[in-house]
Amino acid sequence: MIESAGSPVHGPRAARPAPGILLALGLIALAGAVVRLFRLGNQVIIDDEWHALNVVHDAGYGFIFGHFGTADHSIPMALYFELLANTIGLGEWGMRLPSLMAGIATVVVVPLALRRWLDRSEILILATLIAISPLLINFSRTARPYALIALLIGLALPLAWRWWREGHWRHGAGWIGCGVLAAWLNPLTIVISGAPLLWFAADALIVARRRGDRRALARTAGAGAALLLPVLALLATPLYHDAISLLTKASSHAVSPGTVGVALSLFSGLGSTVLVALTALVAAAGFVMLWRRDDGFARFVLLVASVGSLCVVVTGAAWIKHGLVLARYLIGLLPFYLALVAIGLNGLIERAARLSPWPTATKALGVAASAALLLALGPVPEWYRHYNQFTGHLSYQFDYDRGRNVIARILDAVPVEDFYREIAQAHPDGNAVIVEAPWHLESFWNPLYRYQRVHGQRVLIGFVNGVCAPRFYGELDAATAGLDFRNFVFLDDLLAGRARADYLVLRLGAVNGARSLPAATERCVEAAAARFGAPWRETPEAVVFRIRQAH
Repeated sequence: MIESAGSPVHGPRAARPAPGILLALGLIALAGAVVRLFRLGNQVIIDDEWHALNVVHDAGYGFIFGHFGTADHSIPMALYFELLANTIGLGEWGMRLPSLMAGIATVVVVPLALRRWLDRSEILILATLIAISPLLINFSRTARPYALIALLIGLALPLAWRWWREGHWRHGAGWIGCGVLAAWLNPLTIVISGAPLLWFAADALIVARRRGDRRALARTAGAGAALLLPVLALLATPLYHDAISLLTKASSHAVSPGTVGVALSLFSGLGSTVLVALTALVAAAGFVMLWRRDDGFARFVLLVASVGSLCVVVTGAAWIKHGLVLARYLIGLLPFYLALVAIGLNGLIERAARLSPWPTATKALGVAASAALLLALGPVPEWYRHYNQFTGHLSYQFDYDRGRNVIARILDAVPVEDFYREIAQAHPDGNAVIVEAPWHLESFWNPLYRYQRVHGQRVLIGFVNGVCAPRFYGELDAATAGLDFRNFVFLDDLLAGRARADYLVLRLGAVNGARSLPAATERCVEAAAARFGAPWRETPEAVVFRIRQAH
């Protein structure tokens, strides 16, 4: 046994989970699945979800495997999208399925992976916190690698510790497998999954110095090679092709105290600074309790979190000055933060229960009330309060404090034209379909979520290429095979009667954004007028056609 490692937790925490715990975890996972699945099929692909979609649209397997791309697509996810496009068809459900499955699995798998250090109540509280975490909910509904990384790192670190302490090869293989896959999904995660090597090397050096036994050093070196060599093999070609691109994105921005504050708010799932601070205090109390149970594992987690966070910060990666970007890079640490919150929260609830004549009922009520309060005070109710196809929009995700959220402040000030209110009055049941064209894929140019709050109807994104513009950055080409998106429509198909809608809103002028090409929307207006007749409504910014009668 390594001398500096501390004492492992034995007894009921280390035993196999009881059937009752598994049943409760299943029910919590079911609740987590419901909140993740809610109207998921209607969510419009937006923002960074287009990174991999664009490269799949424009390239093939070889290019995807061998490049990070200008927008840094996740290589294995893009390869998976390419496979779908070449087989059963690529659409919203297929793109988001890996994230969805990982997000639901995390609710059960990570608490079980940490059961050696948690009692039964804490396991269930942690599962609940994962199930209702707004950041994890959002990443479970987004075609990006973050939900997968949270699951993989949440598994990798306890497996690494158990391998070092217990010596079972399967734990080491699990740690290395999770670390390699996470690094392929996002190379920066290697600073977290590889950080245990520093702990192991320090322990091995202590043993070598005190006992003259160098076997632990050899074991550490072997584990390091097993982790790093596959990562290098997978990333060698992209590094060769895109090394300059990566270097230009490094040292671009710096993390500030405000960045850390926003990231902590996202980790806590709360917008209020006071509530975020209280949650952090509960997590700190949980860390003290964990230290008392197993000081070695507590120090191990602290080292990994500190080293991983420091390495991420010093990269100065592009846009890391924003709290959301920092939170993405550190998403693998979120399950451990929530575990500390679970331990601390359980301690507080147990103290209150001991003062009650009905301790069991008080404890159950305390857990349920805490979960309900965290969910109610967080951003999730706002996402689902109205019919909303844009829950991944940065107006909701950039910062949970809307007063501090610069995207929300700018776009919430965009005026909503009266014709949207007329549509709402004409369709109080929300049974109309509105095509919005042209559009921009990036949230900070895109007020469609705000319009939808007013009109309450289903929105389809209209692609204008082939009618009045070449293909925009953020549009798909109608000639591309293997596409099966239910929330996109080609204007050419709408004009030809191959697609159906009730209203067509054509925005005038060029689509905003440096990467967009100018659209001659006047030609779109002329084509729509020739097909659907005179416009129904006109404003200085838009021309609206009512097209139901054209079917």
